[in-house]
Order: sequence, then structure tokens, then C-alpha cells
Amino acid sequence: MSVLVAGGAGYIGSVVVAELLAGGRRVIVLDNLSKGHREAVAPGAEFIEGDLADRALIERICREREVDKIGRAHV
Repeated sequence: MSVLVAGGAGYIGSVVVAELLAGGRRVIVLDNLSKGHREAVAPGAEFIEGDLADRALIERICREREVDKIGRAHV
């Protein structure tokens, strides 16, 4: 299963990503880095810099990486 986590480079998102990876899931992180930090993304997760509002980008990511689930991490 591939999971797309929008906001995965922030405090809450990075914890969610680490837990998903620990559970054996393939994780793709989408973050525009306006509040997050690239260094916060756990090793093993794929990182894509982009915005959740970019519908074409989301559709391309989901199609090319066979995303099964999408989650949004926010405060």
C-alpha cells in the first residue's frame, strides 16, 4: 500500500510518516515547506516538494505511484 501524506515535513506529519514506515507502508510525502523542513522527513519516505492545492500534481503522483490512501497532517 502506498500512502501520500500532505504536510509530512512538519512536526505532526513527520511523526505520522515515521509510524507508517514502521508499519511497513510505502510513504510519499508532499510538502511545500512553508512550515515544514525537508530534514524532518524520515529516511525511507519519498519526498516531493509541492502544494496540496495543485490538483494536477496530486493526480500525477497518485497515478504514477499507485497511491491507495491520502492523508493530510496539520495542526
